[in-house]
Amino acid sequence: MTTNFDGFAADHRVNSAAEARTSRSTGVAPVTNRLLRGLPAAELQRLMAKAERVEIRPRQVLHHWNMPMHDVYFVEHGLVSVSVKLSRERSVEGWLIGSEGMTGIPVLLGDAENPPHRRVVQVGGAALRVSAKELLTALQELKGLRETLHRYVQFVLSECSQWGACNAHHSLKQRTARWLLGACEALQSDRLPITHQLLARLLGVRRASVSECLGALEAAGAIRNTRSLVEIADTAALEAAACDCHRIVRRQYRQLLEP
Repeated sequence: MTTNFDGFAADHRVNSAAEARTSRSTGVAPVTNRLLRGLPAAELQRLMAKAERVEIRPRQVLHHWNMPMHDVYFVEHGLVSVSVKLSRERSVEGWLIGSEGMTGIPVLLGDAENPPHRRVVQVGGAALRVSAKELLTALQELKGLRETLHRYVQFVLSECSQWGACNAHHSLKQRTARWLLGACEALQSDRLPITHQLLARLLGVRRASVSECLGALEAAGAIRNTRSLVEIADTAALEAAACDCHRIVRRQYRQLLEP
């Protein structure tokens, strides 16, 4: 198996060492959410005093359509999709949240009472849960947190614009490869426990079309594919099959949110 993700393995070793130092300096368990990991130790300690580490389970709805958002989740491991309605019966994924992000943008923008999107766990794992009220208080008190989360909002706006352009101009095979790359990085794993039906629903296309794309990617040696698992076999081959949108979005995240 070939896995590069632009030095992901080396970055993971560096980040693990940083997490260990943060744990010793703050007295809290290591934090794997990438937004929080970059906070000053004192700010992280204060935020963690307000947070609860919880399990998130597949198909768990973290936030319902048009309902008050009482809690915010900083994903540590797992994948959460933000669903956008197309009609009463249909919805598609607007964007995906993994360990690089959090679920509470409406809270940051002052729309916690009636946010329009639903947030559903697609791959289970763990998250740090903070009440919306506590987060707003922390934003007033903690400059580093405030600046980080405002940059994250900027990133998500840019990401959504890129996905809109991608969906309008690139083939389904390119979009499927792009989605798999993004999901692997968000999950920080080369194994995605997803079915063809789930991927089709997230992309807003027919299952048969997704199966055809996955078959072509498998034939090219980019992935290994079973009924409920997609494993990245050759990242370079998958990147070659994808459009440039994944690379563009990844660069934007690094420019905005990584030192």
